[in-house]
Amino acid sequence: TKSAIFFAVGHAAQKAGTQLIDGIRGMITVSPMIGWGLALGSLAILGMPPFGVFASEFLILTSAMRDHPWATPFLLVGLGVAFAAVFSKVQPMVFGESTAARLPYRPAMVPVFVHLGLVLMLGLWIPPFLADWYRQAARLIG
Repeated sequence: TKSAIFFAVGHAAQKAGTQLIDGIRGMITVSPMIGWGLALGSLAILGMPPFGVFASEFLILTSAMRDHPWATPFLLVGLGVAFAAVFSKVQPMVFGESTAARLPYRPAMVPVFVHLGLVLMLGLWIPPFLADWYRQAARLIG
């Protein structure tokens, strides 16, 4: 997931001519592929369904609700603050007003979408050999 964001942000920084978050704006109009890669990568890293990170966040939340119900509100507030903080920075980068010209070429976005596709696949379906490996690891740990 992080690798997809790194690729997308690298393209965005090259186009914007800066690595400062406040200097990167409106990637969806400058290059829709960069914009969508950045938006989807951010949603994936934030743990939104159906991406794979959602399952681990959901398991943590349900375990907290079962074992330590008093901690659940703090966990939910923490997740909400993290989502709001990341989204408040990413939203203008993707959908904000841009002064940059539209890219005259299509950037190489295959790595971004291959990584996002893998994360999406693992969020929807885990191959049997990988599920067995996870079960064996869980048995060793607990």
